[in-house]
Amino acid sequence: MRGPFLFASTTGAALFIVSAMAAAATDGPGPAGPATPNFAAWCTSQAVSAIAAGLGAGVTIHEVPNGPRLPGGVKLNPASGKVPATCRVTGSYVTNPKTGKTANFLATFPAHWNQKYLQLGCSGTCGYLRMNDPAAPPITVTAQGYPGQLLEKGYAVFGNDLGHVAPSATSGGSEWLKNSDGTVNAETLADYLYRADLVMADMGKAFTRAFYGQGTNAAKADITRSYFSGCSQGGREALVAATRFPEKFDGIIAGSPVSDQPGVLWHVMGQGLLAQKLAPMKFTPGQMERLKARVVASCDALDGVKDGLIQNPAACNIQPDTILPVCKPGRQTDDCVSKQQSAALSVYFSGVTDARGAPLQPGFPISDQSYVGIGQAASAAPADLDMRYFVGHAFDGMPLATYGDARDPHIVANVAAYKAYVDLLRRGVVMAEDFGPFFKRNGKLLWYHNLSDEALTPYMSFNRYRKLAADHGGYARLQENIRFFAVPGSGHCGMGGPGPSNFDAIGALEKWVEEGEAPQALLARQLDPANSNILTGQIDWSKPPLRTMPLCTFPQMARYKGKGYINAARNWECAGSDRRMLTIGRTGREAGVTP
Repeated sequence: MRGPFLFASTTGAALFIVSAMAAAATDGPGPAGPATPNFAAWCTSQAVSAIAAGLGAGVTIHEVPNGPRLPGGVKLNPASGKVPATCRVTGSYVTNPKTGKTANFLATFPAHWNQKYLQLGCSGTCGYLRMNDPAAPPITVTAQGYPGQLLEKGYAVFGNDLGHVAPSATSGGSEWLKNSDGTVNAETLADYLYRADLVMADMGKAFTRAFYGQGTNAAKADITRSYFSGCSQGGREALVAATRFPEKFDGIIAGSPVSDQPGVLWHVMGQGLLAQKLAPMKFTPGQMERLKARVVASCDALDGVKDGLIQNPAACNIQPDTILPVCKPGRQTDDCVSKQQSAALSVYFSGVTDARGAPLQPGFPISDQSYVGIGQAASAAPADLDMRYFVGHAFDGMPLATYGDARDPHIVANVAAYKAYVDLLRRGVVMAEDFGPFFKRNGKLLWYHNLSDEALTPYMSFNRYRKLAADHGGYARLQENIRFFAVPGSGHCGMGGPGPSNFDAIGALEKWVEEGEAPQALLARQLDPANSNILTGQIDWSKPPLRTMPLCTFPQMARYKGKGYINAARNWECAGSDRRMLTIGRTGREAGVTP
């Protein structure tokens, strides 16, 4: 995704030009092309079904149970404001011709097409067409821009459910992976891990060409660029695309990805088991506020300025389980924690190791809001039941995790069980570690992670990106193809937090792929929570942001220039010589951040 000619550009002293970034953020998208003739006539169940029948990919058009309800599987949406008329299509496609396995999909074709294809990842365990629906309000979680942006730009957009149907958009669990006899359904697992996206990459492009190539338009139906974008589960899908089938996309956006699924699940499971063992340990709102105040007081100024944001939580030097003192016997106030709560803090912020202390998964960052996940993960009711199902009966009667010694409570994995789970995923080709084909193809990957992520620790991304730099000739070489951005003060996929977390990811990727302009920094905006809810789409975009600042290319950190309004991006800069994001303090070491 980054060309070799960009190597020299990463060494300049001041790489952030605010005026250019501000213009990019405020300008509307360029013209997506003329309106498609006879668009309304094309957007009927009969017309679309005829196209599907000619694709030879087992595509059928129908209403699906886990997405927008479109009678007959096709609906024409009229133009609204800057968003052009769109033809929305749902149905299913065959992911394995040998078995007839299928996945459901949603396609959105705008009347003004830009000759580009965009595939969107989903969220959670998927099974629902919501976070990959460009016309739904939560699209800001996946795409980070604003509702309607992708359609205004003119993208033909496809998304799928990874081959299974969830009861609702927020349901979790893994019942969908189980056969009636209790074994793992290999077909469903393969679709979930990689196959549904791989098959869609070809099917979606063929469908797009056929849709826009009707009548006399065949010569205009070429796809000039293709992209993939996703956050959370969609971020994992993005990394899978980059490593397993990089030839399918010109550019990829991976947001807050599940880059180590076994590690994530072991950390969650370990917290759940500890909650069952030491309950109760629920934190009061007052304790949460004091935790935040202590953390900010200790870590905020490490980036050179007290502004309420912790740009590198790994650089902090406070010990997780002593942020608040342990309460004296018989005394419980908001200014102290119980022994059980102290253990919960240690387990939450520290990583998962093997019995010898070798890291398997990092813990969460001590940041401005990530601690809010402590009580959530620790209350997991099933704890290790799902994990036991996957690792098999060989581990019946054995603990899947223990907690080290009492002076340093952290999750110690049963390594044999851990490897059994990893082997299960590898059989389904969950992800290749080798980005070699991606580099060889000169692919472009824009990778970001929210630093106050309470669901998926950003240290997964830290560690993996550091390793990629070590394996591929250093950061300057790596940045020719993969650029990583840390988003301070921002919750999971930009949902919540005190920092600027909304930015134009697709615009930055377009400039990189299509114009050779690598993103040196991303202009981030902090939306006012009083008039902004990205999950419902109730956002007043006419209101000015509370704050703007640059997100620098890792390992750079935004530096305040020393004067001017601290909440304005023009008073910050990203310098090519800066390496402050590589600093690791005691907190980062205990969390499992690797040097």
